[in-house]
Amino acid sequence: MPTETNCFKILGLEKLEAEYQIYQLVGLRRDSVEYFANVQKIIDRLSRQMKAPVTTFERGNETFLLSPTDYTSPPDYITLVGAVATIRKTDEKIKLSFVSNSPEWDAVRMRFLQFGLQNPLWKNPLLWQPGAGQPFFFKSPTKSLGALELFEGFALRVVPHPEGGFGVLVDLRRKLIARSALGEKIRSDEVSRLKGRSCVYRMGEKWFEVAIAGLCDQKLGEPSISLDGKAVSLIDYLHTKSAKPVTSSLANLSPDGHAIYYRTRGPEQRSAPAALCYLVEDTHGDIGARHQSLTTIKPDVRHTQINEVVRKFLHSTNIGAASLTVSPRPARTNGRSFSLPALGFGNGTKLSIDTRNGYLQGIRDYARNRLTLLDDRKVGFYEQSPLARQYFIMPKSIYNSSGQQFLADLKVQVASLFPNPGGYSPEIIVYDDLTGTRDFVGQSRAIKIALEETRTRPGSFALVMVHRFKQRKRSADQLAAWIVKEFVNRFEITASVIHTDTVRQAYYAKNNGRETQYAIDEKQRRQVAGYLRNVAINKILLTSGKWPFVLDSRLHADVVVGIDVKNSTAAFTLIGDGGKIIRFAASASRQKEQLLRNQVCQYVEDLVRKERRSFTSLPRRIVIHRDGRAWPSEIAGLLDACAHLAADGSIDAKWQLTVVNISKTAAAPLRMFDMHPARDGRESSVDNPIVGNWIGIDDDEGFVCTTGRPFRIPGTANPLHIRRAFGEMPIQQCLEDVFALSCLTWAQPEGSMRVPISIKLCDRSLFDEATDVNEDEIAFGNDDVAEGTT
Repeated sequence: MPTETNCFKILGLEKLEAEYQIYQLVGLRRDSVEYFANVQKIIDRLSRQMKAPVTTFERGNETFLLSPTDYTSPPDYITLVGAVATIRKTDEKIKLSFVSNSPEWDAVRMRFLQFGLQNPLWKNPLLWQPGAGQPFFFKSPTKSLGALELFEGFALRVVPHPEGGFGVLVDLRRKLIARSALGEKIRSDEVSRLKGRSCVYRMGEKWFEVAIAGLCDQKLGEPSISLDGKAVSLIDYLHTKSAKPVTSSLANLSPDGHAIYYRTRGPEQRSAPAALCYLVEDTHGDIGARHQSLTTIKPDVRHTQINEVVRKFLHSTNIGAASLTVSPRPARTNGRSFSLPALGFGNGTKLSIDTRNGYLQGIRDYARNRLTLLDDRKVGFYEQSPLARQYFIMPKSIYNSSGQQFLADLKVQVASLFPNPGGYSPEIIVYDDLTGTRDFVGQSRAIKIALEETRTRPGSFALVMVHRFKQRKRSADQLAAWIVKEFVNRFEITASVIHTDTVRQAYYAKNNGRETQYAIDEKQRRQVAGYLRNVAINKILLTSGKWPFVLDSRLHADVVVGIDVKNSTAAFTLIGDGGKIIRFAASASRQKEQLLRNQVCQYVEDLVRKERRSFTSLPRRIVIHRDGRAWPSEIAGLLDACAHLAADGSIDAKWQLTVVNISKTAAAPLRMFDMHPARDGRESSVDNPIVGNWIGIDDDEGFVCTTGRPFRIPGTANPLHIRRAFGEMPIQQCLEDVFALSCLTWAQPEGSMRVPISIKLCDRSLFDEATDVNEDEIAFGNDDVAEGTT
């Protein structure tokens, strides 16, 4: 069965050349944690100012700026936060062809092509772009949804083509936007509630996305902005800057109307008429969630519309003297696929895929049997040592009502999955939720008091039930984050958090004439059963370090270390012997994204040394899975760590280090489509790829389908992007290890998981641990704040 991608080859490159002037960047400290962020800011700022494909490259210990010679020259200086970079012109120029074999310049070539392909799209009056580097959307909505409108669009990204040369990835995007603009006379309190929300600013024919920062003091007709050294009104400014004739929306603006502030990427604050701003609705919000299915695109629809975009907008582009075309035929793969790995369960039980009834049915059975074996009392979890001391911390309102029955049901569920003689018998700690508020401040204080009044034991585990309170959609749970951090730091207890929603909604009181008892509503019994299993596995057993199953097939790597950083918290996961050895650590870091050389060195050394005695043989092939991007300082620290570990005999003296970047998101991801040709009277069809399919782009880059058929997923499968940033392990082996580790679907044994467990465990911790917590709010917060507010 042929598999198509969404990668289309760029033709005519043999006639294209580009000349770049080389400048040296001076004045930036390479040892600063802000160094690479500042370099990226220079690229972004100069690209916007010069409207040119500016980029940088490293040579030795120096950084150079590359600017095309047929554009204006960059400034001599550029001001950054805490630094001023000097841009010195050198005597060097480079002339690039786009068919030569010099891969060290491919990043420059791809940026040049990206800029060239997007140029006619920026000028197309039918399209608008929310911001630089983002997708293009059509100005006409596809569908009206009452108060909302659905806008369709597409994203593109130039990449190496699987067959050589360069191609362009094209993918679809959809966006929900308010049908009506913000009120012309919008009030200050309304703007305050909307602060931080995104909206589309329709500035005449030019549309773009901004974030609301506040309400302007001046009305639209009052002088408020500088134009040629003179203070003018915002309406005057917009009329002067817009092409004539101006749009009706500009012409009809009232001088008495209000404007909102929005911030640019720099420190500058700008204003926009509220009557020209339309709110963007997140599909996780109350309004947008009702239409989320419309933003989910099925594979056949995606495949058809991608090909239409290529034919309509990318068929021909002139860059300089070269006329480029994009092939209408997408790249195809040869159907390469990784097999599902063998797994090990409790009591020596093994699970392998059985394909006697067909490969797809074999995958279904494999996934179903993961759950069946966990429920089998003769098999169960791979890790079966007794649970450490457990606590169940619940609010008094739940304890006095349905709490005891919920705990009894939870004990039964844990026992069915983990039939250990010690069982799950947590000590109950009740906190007061009947006095005060049930917001972050009120609950955190009550929980803290209850724990301080109880003689807890260090090294224990706790399940904490809290009330959910209103907060911004998609924001992390601040109370859960506080619990996870405070319990470890103050009480040396590892905690997980659940909410009261299901217990309050699914349990009802009944009276048998002697006493009141609580039971599960029969209409919700199936939902509650799934919830109890989820709590048992994810919140109790995994938190306690009880792994359901491990790989029984060997990885190419002897040791895998997953690394992620979020909001100044670093997470590390070590996996050895296919999951038989797992060690996890999280630590506060002053760096938001990029870790220092000595940080990485110390963390990795500590992780490996703690498991030194558990290794059956000295690890030789060390592979790092970095969520996002591995920075040069991190790679240097990893090399230091390996050298130190080899010196003290913790790893093999002939160690090999490979660093792999795992990208969960992309501006335009590669997609795979299984093509079913017409046969036996049936029409041709397009489907998601089979899980395990993979494609290599070049020696350092590839994609693997960790989700796909036969698993049910909404929309189109999104293959995981893998890039080898350092080392010698072949990209195929890197991809195969990532796929194998994605089969450790502990949180949902019968399903699939998009990321490998090396990254999933980091994500699991950082979701709570990396959330900012305001300790002063707990100590000095306002007790008069109404419940349900943030």
